[in-house]
Amino acid sequence: MDFTAIDFETTGPDGDGRSEPWQLGAAIVRNSEIVETREWFFGTPLTPDFEPIMDQWDDFFPVISGTRLVAHNIACERTILTRLAPLTPWGPWTDTLKLAKRRCPYLASFRLGDVCEALGCVPEIEGRTWHDGLYDAVACAEIALRLDVG
Repeated sequence: MDFTAIDFETTGPDGDGRSEPWQLGAAIVRNSEIVETREWFFGTPLTPDFEPIMDQWDDFFPVISGTRLVAHNIACERTILTRLAPLTPWGPWTDTLKLAKRRCPYLASFRLGDVCEALGCVPEIEGRTWHDGLYDAVACAEIALRLDVG
């Protein structure tokens, strides 16, 4: 099973309802194993900037295009990527939130951390924790591997 799990960290909705990304994390999975992780920063949580995203386009585009994309609650990731490149055929997509709800309906919560804890796959990345794009991408990849995205 090959895919790339991604997670954008954003500012959250502003007065216009837009969330601006400031970090992208990716966990690249080949033959059912995380073989590489990558991350990109686009400003800071307080000062995101779309220009650095486009400056790094040539670096992250090859990592996330032409592959199955996996995210936990894909709406954010899909919205940002569509906004960046509306004519790019992103995906196919797998949403680990929907996958967990289908395969583990008995869980009390389907938040990323709660699903990882229930499945016994909480990542251990030194200096990282939840709401970090790289950490959350790895967590998402681990869920997908445990639930056999296929």
